[in-house]
Amino acid sequence: MTRSKNENLLLLAGLFASFFGFTNISVASEYSQPLPTLSADEKLEFRIGEGVFQKFWVPAPSSTTASDGLGPLYNTRSCNNCHVNNSRGHAPKAHIRGATIPSFMVRLGKRYANTTNHHDGIYPNVGDQHYGGQFQGQSTNGILPEGDFYLTYETHIEVLDDGHKVSLRKPELHWSKLHYGPFEPDTGFTLLNSPSLVGMGLLDNIPDQYIIAKADPDDINQDGISGKVSWIPGPYNPIVGRFGYKATTPSVTAQNQLAFNTDLGLSTTLFPSPSGDCTTFQTDCMKSPNGNSPHLDNLEVDKQQSRLVDLFVSLAAPPAIRNLSEPDFLAGKDIFINSGCASCHTPKMVTGNGSPYKALKNRTFYPFTDMLLHDMGAELRSGFPVYSAEPQEWRTAPLWGIGLSEKVSGRVGFLHDGRARTIEEAILWHGGEAKSSQQAYKRLSKEYRQKLIYFLESL
Repeated sequence: MTRSKNENLLLLAGLFASFFGFTNISVASEYSQPLPTLSADEKLEFRIGEGVFQKFWVPAPSSTTASDGLGPLYNTRSCNNCHVNNSRGHAPKAHIRGATIPSFMVRLGKRYANTTNHHDGIYPNVGDQHYGGQFQGQSTNGILPEGDFYLTYETHIEVLDDGHKVSLRKPELHWSKLHYGPFEPDTGFTLLNSPSLVGMGLLDNIPDQYIIAKADPDDINQDGISGKVSWIPGPYNPIVGRFGYKATTPSVTAQNQLAFNTDLGLSTTLFPSPSGDCTTFQTDCMKSPNGNSPHLDNLEVDKQQSRLVDLFVSLAAPPAIRNLSEPDFLAGKDIFINSGCASCHTPKMVTGNGSPYKALKNRTFYPFTDMLLHDMGAELRSGFPVYSAEPQEWRTAPLWGIGLSEKVSGRVGFLHDGRARTIEEAILWHGGEAKSSQQAYKRLSKEYRQKLIYFLESL
């Protein structure tokens, strides 16, 4: 019997998944199910893309040319290592080697003392000259990794109005090894926890004008909310950023290929350097063998593999909202709205009709985000600005599926750096524009707090 090309690819993807133990378990598959309206061919390619997403990459040269080229510096060997079953990662425990936690990253960028360092409101995205834009604690044979780090946590007790006490922790970064010399004096550090990949294709297809129309950077309506568009450099003019904690990439494709290149050290069409995030100061890294192959578009991740991963990430269905008719859900919804949470966590969005996939066209969906940047206060500042996002500004995190995080991946960590171990902790870290909502939560009785958390866990 002759197999089609897709059948052969599906068989190969299935072998990767079964060999490395990534077979879907029903209890953990809520983030990695295809949209129900896909065609048979799309469902087939969805599973092929899942296999590419889950497979391990190996260093070059290797006999498995479709999977070699890892590194020379990298954080992980598989997309799934950072996003287990499409879920979010977690922060390391205190004093644990950071390099052993692939879902936790340290990004590097330039601190700027004033706004004269940007052009038209967009800061240049420049990493450290010795260590690049991301710290990598793993390497291929013969190459020194960049080093290692660990975290400690500064804790304090937040007391709510009824006397309920919540312990909050804030991560502190410590360097234990630096193999390529000191950082530049103006290099800043931002700690990032891998986000979940729920509903990425739907968010990718919100029309630009819809996001722009919701922005109110000068708070003209005087509601205390001044969300702004994340403008990032484009080929001719600035374009709308969508993905990443600061909305610094414009599309699913750009986000996926950036991760391939930076996290795994693989070359792609958008990021063709086979040395990934290596710098010119890391000469052995720059000279290391790579997996660029003529039959793979002279890349390590060829156009076909990129397309399949994009398809898998784009067409994974967000979990359905649960408990819709339960009294506690309805009460929690009212508390959510009355506390001002919906001002940024906009419940409903609508896609346009520009997607190549019918399942993503003209869809009404409920992500609970406005896709805008908001000032979240000094306690959540990053170490440097990125494009038009100031250190204290972050994209509104979508809330759908938030209650399933631990069930899907077996771990949990909320906010950009995973400091929040519970949804309640995440709420209590809100400051800046969200301070009034945080204060409203602190005033709630225990019963009403439980109803609000029940609502959020049902999304």
